[in-house]
Amino acid sequence: MIKLIASDLDGTLLNDKKQLPDGFFDFLDTLSQNGISFAAASGRQYYSVEEVFAPVRDKMLFIAENGGIAFDGGKMIYSHPLDNSDILRIAETIDGLYRKGVRMELSGENAVYLFGNDTEFIDRVKVFCGKGHVKVVNSWQEALSLDKIIKIAIYDEDAENRSYPLLKELEPNLNVILSAAVWVDVVGGDISKGRSLRELMAYVGADYDETMAFGDYLNDYEMIKQCKYGFAVENAHADLKKAAAYIAPSNNDNGVIKSICKIAGIEYPQAQ
Repeated sequence: MIKLIASDLDGTLLNDKKQLPDGFFDFLDTLSQNGISFAAASGRQYYSVEEVFAPVRDKMLFIAENGGIAFDGGKMIYSHPLDNSDILRIAETIDGLYRKGVRMELSGENAVYLFGNDTEFIDRVKVFCGKGHVKVVNSWQEALSLDKIIKIAIYDEDAENRSYPLLKELEPNLNVILSAAVWVDVVGGDISKGRSLRELMAYVGADYDETMAFGDYLNDYEMIKQCKYGFAVENAHADLKKAAAYIAPSNNDNGVIKSICKIAGIEYPQAQ
């Protein structure tokens, strides 16, 4: 019997238009009636993910910041902040790439913090962060005085060949994750969606063979390996598909929903 399902959002549960499957909120009720908890597992900030599921927030679990923080509805279950010394060290490294278009954001428990006057990047960040939860500060030190920082996100149009290998040298003290083609995330050395899923499994009382997980990119690797039913969607990164126990149809073909229905043996109610 399935007791817990965790799914990545962008490129996995959401289609390419950033839309949930029709009738998904009704589906959550069906899952709950069958004793199944659902967790949205994203590299995004919690307040951004919460907006996607606002009408049903209190019926869900949330893994945000690539495992750095988790919520049960609007209640924080745990967070894993970074050390300030590591944050400033990375900031100094990234500042040296500023002229090459590399940018940085700090994701805290309460907001996302930006430093600089690149309005185009600020507007880009606001798309993926909750409304009212983006703050421009005068220095990175100011951000550290305002909040506990859970994750550092680096924007780099050549991330896989430039900032990603550069920051990988900081491991194992930090976990450096290629979370999208142009994004590199940095969290604590033992932090990942996989660890967060393990913690949620303990939280709801779900065993290895009672849990499903879905993803599309390399930041989902640890998560899909933590349970028996680890899925990569058809449109996933090739390396994730190789690692997955199962392949689901693509994000544009409701792959998450179809796979849940098949494994859990439940029906998907259509949008009303």
